[in-house]
Amino acid sequence: MTTQRGPRQNFKEQHLQAQHLTVQHPKVLFAAPEVAPFSKVGGLGDVTGSLPKALLKCGVDVRVVTPLWPGVMQKIKEAGCKISTLSQRVSVTYAWSVADAAVHRVDSDGVPIYFLEGDYYSGDIYPWDLNSRTVRPFAAFCMQALELEKVTGWSPDIFHCHDWTSAFLPCALAWHRHYRGMKQKSVLTLHNVAHQGMFPPGSFFEESGLDPSCFNIGGLEFYGQVNLLKGGIVSAAAVTTVSPRYAWEIQTYESTQALSGVIYAERRKLTGILNGIDIDYWNPATDPMLPECYSAASPAGKTACRRELLKNTNFDPAYEGPLVVCVSRLVEQKGFDIILPALKQLDSLGAKFIFLGSGQRWIEDALRNAAAANKDSLCFVPGYNEPLAHLLYAGGDIYLMPSLFEPCGLSQMIAMRYGTVPVVREVGGLIDTVTDADADGGGNGFTFLTYDTRGMLWSLRRAIERHSNAKAWNKIRLRGMEEDFSWNRPAALYRDLYRSVL
Repeated sequence: MTTQRGPRQNFKEQHLQAQHLTVQHPKVLFAAPEVAPFSKVGGLGDVTGSLPKALLKCGVDVRVVTPLWPGVMQKIKEAGCKISTLSQRVSVTYAWSVADAAVHRVDSDGVPIYFLEGDYYSGDIYPWDLNSRTVRPFAAFCMQALELEKVTGWSPDIFHCHDWTSAFLPCALAWHRHYRGMKQKSVLTLHNVAHQGMFPPGSFFEESGLDPSCFNIGGLEFYGQVNLLKGGIVSAAAVTTVSPRYAWEIQTYESTQALSGVIYAERRKLTGILNGIDIDYWNPATDPMLPECYSAASPAGKTACRRELLKNTNFDPAYEGPLVVCVSRLVEQKGFDIILPALKQLDSLGAKFIFLGSGQRWIEDALRNAAAANKDSLCFVPGYNEPLAHLLYAGGDIYLMPSLFEPCGLSQMIAMRYGTVPVVREVGGLIDTVTDADADGGGNGFTFLTYDTRGMLWSLRRAIERHSNAKAWNKIRLRGMEEDFSWNRPAALYRDLYRSVL
């Protein structure tokens, strides 16, 4: 006897199948203020530009939404991307007025990116001073991300948010009078907890539509101020950081001070996933910005890159000693308060140094003065120059990165991929990626623990000394070049996290 299935059973089965499909192939919308290579201030832009491509390859239906800041459209056109402007604008109500934006779709390596063009996105990405007025672009952007499905016809299962700049989105899902009924989940990635989006409440709650009752110790309130990052941590379904070590560090008062208690209380939903790098872009075997390409199997081209770097920085191209390089934002976080005192000992180090970067004026001035006083051993190039950065990674021998704190760090991974041995402090993502060459079994770099000039010089001198032994140096260099810093494993971990949230 055959039992026929009724319509209710068929509907239930179809629903379960659809639910299973959603879990297997989650639909995720990245909401980010910057996306490389179109808009980039720091590592956040690198992540939001490269991680979605890896997620797409491992079965995640991923898209990105980001503001169209000044100059971004020109970069899109220069990249040769096809631009499709949607017929409908995305509109929200913020600060008693309509905030709307045109939606431009660009497909980047198969990942759809929606650029929002509106009045709120006419200035610099990040404001110098944060208050209820200067936070408006970020809050309105998050609301527009929530409304985007009405324009695109595509509805995500998960909103993946990044730092305080899109932390308003999970807050809206939890406390906004209009959006708190939405069924979607949110994931918040903490790239740098030092930036929390704090400001006096002022007119924020009247303007934003968030229920004022969420301004309490269990919500957005933080010592009398609004703290968007705290609100995002509390309200998101899952929280990630950009390295396992950083996930542990930010739960300690020494690292995060008062916010550490909030993070510790929410530790059950905290996961540390190490960032990757775009190994297609950062590839010495195919890099078009290098005078000669090379690989771990065929490293001869690195010598040509070294000669070109020495020539471009007015050093003798025949110099054979160690060449120490650094490509960095010039801020205290990157360890410049312990680097600068070391420059007084350049004569005793037996190496040449090249710094590229911009940032705090006092650091720029100190490097400029040191370069003027030590023309034979120190070169400082202010600003940022992408081809020169590639040449520094390729032509250097030692990469200096003695950070005060480092949530993940991409530079040390890029340096190792290009065969440049890192000297780093044992903190955050640096300790997750660099092992000391003098440890049992060898390593791929040189590390130190104490945050002071003496500790840094101890490791730097070990690296300089080891450089004189070509056989030993090549072993260290090759270990770094053979590391897998691709997005493949991190993307799979994010995919599994999305599935667990759903």
